[in-house]
Amino acid sequence: MLRKKILRKIYFTTLIVFVLFVISSFTMNKNISNIKVEYQTNLTGIYLMDENNYLLEVNIVVSDNLEDNIPIVINSLKNNYNHYSGLKGIIPNDTIIQNIKIEDDLLIIDFNRALLNVNMELEEKLIESIVYSLLNFKEIKRVKITIDSKPLTLLPKSNIKLNDILTKKMGINKEYEISSLQNIQKVILYYYEEKDHNRYYVPVTKYINSNDDKIKIIIDNLKNDYLIHTNLMSYINEKVKISNYEHKSDMVFLSFDSVKDFIPNVVSEEVIYVLANSIFDSTDASKVIFMNNDNIIAIKDK
Repeated sequence: MLRKKILRKIYFTTLIVFVLFVISSFTMNKNISNIKVEYQTNLTGIYLMDENNYLLEVNIVVSDNLEDNIPIVINSLKNNYNHYSGLKGIIPNDTIIQNIKIEDDLLIIDFNRALLNVNMELEEKLIESIVYSLLNFKEIKRVKITIDSKPLTLLPKSNIKLNDILTKKMGINKEYEISSLQNIQKVILYYYEEKDHNRYYVPVTKYINSNDDKIKIIIDNLKNDYLIHTNLMSYINEKVKISNYEHKSDMVFLSFDSVKDFIPNVVSEEVIYVLANSIFDSTDASKVIFMNNDNIIAIKDK
């Protein structure tokens, strides 16, 4: 009898231990399954050319080190880079970076002469794609391009003059809508192009005759749903109504008729992006404040 009691006790003890083990294992597995592993990926924008010779912004993966990223960007702008359907780089494949030097916010990058082995009509596009791509790194505000250690200030085939130090003020995807030499204004406007069900930002530098200030020119031009004779479109349509604007010092205030335009979704983010970046690239503003009924809806810093 005693032996039976001992065996029953051992049996129940073992059963309890087993049950506890199963419950513990289940809880452990459940907790493990809920653990989220996050991978941080650094992206930067570069500018590739489409079949209409527009430079479009696409994203590539980069590292944490700025000096390591510069060759990554340049190699991604070469002719043999074909990761995006219908888009290509302009830099000749045999182009070599001979030296990289960073002084504060100035990047000095030296190439061999192979860089300039492009057709005359692509010379300026080549420089635009390099400068705009490199300026997407927040640490870089200015770019100086040299060939065999000599500053590139004249494009040899097109005879286009370049500043010794290049910034976004040089423009990109230039279009001229001028009828006289009076009151010429330059603005950079952000449109988009759709290719293979993907949308890409396209900055366009417009030269136009106008007596209006640049903020009004930007708003009026971005209201167009499309550009005539192109496949570019605008995110600013009749649903996005700007009732007023004000440019104070380095800040621009944009007042909207309706907050429904800013329901958190992709469209509203794109509206903010194109307006803010068009203003940043065209004026000295470093902050754009989006408002409705004296309430701040969003703030975008340069």
